[in-house]
Amino acid sequence: MATKKRTTYEAIVDKFRSMPLTKFDIPEALEAEWLSTAVSDYELNIGCELRYDEETHEFCGELKSIVIRTLAQMMYVSYLQRELSRVMALNGVYGKDIQITGQDATKRVTKQELDDQIAQVEVLLHRQKTPAYG
Repeated sequence: MATKKRTTYEAIVDKFRSMPLTKFDIPEALEAEWLSTAVSDYELNIGCELRYDEETHEFCGELKSIVIRTLAQMMYVSYLQRELSRVMALNGVYGKDIQITGQDATKRVTKQELDDQIAQVEVLLHRQKTPAYG
């Protein structure tokens, strides 16, 4: 009897890691938490159960590529939220004769990227919902 193919944690995280990220390593535990959050949010938005086992790091079956992409995109939003928090915590240097706030542009760009990615997730989720008509 053939075993049923299952989508793994690694498949989602590989897709997530293919997105533009920082040069810093992200702890695996943090990636696992972001996936857990993405699964919960996906299930809430779409109204289906993905049946992800956090102990084996596998889903009960094989996920469609659009679901994998959506989960990875949701993880990327979590990453950007964390990055925005980090950037917002950086202060400019203010002195009597000088004012350096070079991080303002970084904050603005990071916030814009976060907003763009949230919009992308909303589009992906909307396209996967079953229409209420017909």
